[in-house]
This record gives sequence, structure tokens and C-alpha cells, in this order.
Amino acid sequence: MFWLLLAAPLAATACTEEGLALFVEEDYKKAAHVFERAVADSPKSADCRLWLGRAYGRRAERMSGLARIGALSLGRKLRVKFTEAVELEPRNLVALQSLFDFHVEAPGIVGGDVDQARALAKRIAAIDEGQGLRAQSALHRRDEEWPEAEAALRRAIELEPEDVGHQLSLASFLARRGRFAESDRLFERLRAEHPDDPNVWFAFGKELSRAKRRLPEARKLLERYLRTPLSAPDAEPYSNARSLLPKR
Repeated sequence: MFWLLLAAPLAATACTEEGLALFVEEDYKKAAHVFERAVADSPKSADCRLWLGRAYGRRAERMSGLARIGALSLGRKLRVKFTEAVELEPRNLVALQSLFDFHVEAPGIVGGDVDQARALAKRIAAIDEGQGLRAQSALHRRDEEWPEAEAALRRAIELEPEDVGHQLSLASFLARRGRFAESDRLFERLRAEHPDDPNVWFAFGKELSRAKRRLPEARKLLERYLRTPLSAPDAEPYSNARSLLPKR
């Protein structure tokens, strides 16, 4: 019977790899089925639950019309899986951030809870101060406390100046506030310092496209993103980049 004890984790690994491939292909329904098997095969894996929750979330994002009713169910399932991941690994920063993002962004009807988000932000800060500041910024943005949101991002950059994610968050924040000159300067500096980073291309292209500014440049950035292999399975999906492409 010893081989049966080894079979579960090995099967879960193979199953997860299959699920990741489907996730990258944006077949989130099939990916969720695969990750559900992975969770059953590896009941103590926080990572399997995170991927299953992400698959539920991506499926929900793509639903429209009457299908949006199904999105509510998927949103509740996502919350459960992210919560289970945190319970399994209380100091797993990715799990904490995923659950935090849910509670900040999701409506109450599917379980979004800003008080839970605030508690999670404190737990994130106890592990990683810079990420904790970004979480605090998200809470301030939710409450439309714009100066406080910006200040938290700037403190995160001061604390961890090499973290590109902090700087991209600030550049995007400035763009959303209509401070385009400041945003462009920061994006251009990041593009010069990190010329091969797809996250920079996507974030800059996205903000230019949303604001209907410098549209040829936005198209160039987004098309480059579409020609490049995804930097990680959970990177921005190609369909998001295609939806942002300005018309010629």
C-alpha cells in the first residue's frame, strides 16, 4: 500500500500542471475541474486552493447577462478557497493578498467584507511592510481617501525602491487621478530601467488606452505584450490586452 501513499501528491502535481496549462489558455472552466481534482488529491495544499479560487474568479469575470447569476456562486466559492488557503498556511503572503483583494473588491452579496480586509492588511504588514503599505493604499482608494492612498504607495517605494510593483501601482494611481504628466514620467523611467518587463508594457499600455491618450504608443505596448510569453501563469491574460487595443 506504500505506493498509494505516494500516488496522491504526485498525481496532484501532474494535475496542477495540467490545470496551469489550461489556465494560461484561458479555459478557466476546465482548469477549475482540474484544480478541483488537485485539491481532492492534496487536501493540505494551499497552492491548489489558490489556483482553484483564481480559476473561479477568472470564470466569473467573463460572465455577462443572465450568466452573471452564476458569477455570484463562483465568487462565493472563490472566497471559500482563498480562506481555506489562509487557514492552511497563515503566513502565506500570496494567500493573504488574494483573500485581501477579494474582500476589498467583492460586493457584500458574495462575502466581500472591508473589516476582514483591514484585518488582513495588518497581517500582511506583519510579514512584509511594503506589501502591507500597498494593502493600506487599496483600502484608502476604496474609501476615496486619495492623499492617504498616494502617501502609502510612496512610503512603500521609499522602503523598497527596487520593487517594480510598488512603482507600477503608483504610476497607475496617478493616471487614474488624471495626473498624466507625473504618471508618464514614472512609466517612461520604468520602461527605460526595465525594458524587457512585460508587466511594465501592459500597465503603461492599459493606462494610455483607458485614458484614450497616445493611442499608437498604447497599441505598440499592448501588441508587444501579446507577442511575448506570459511571465507567469497568473499574469494578465492575453484577452485583457486584446480588449484594450485601440482601434486603428
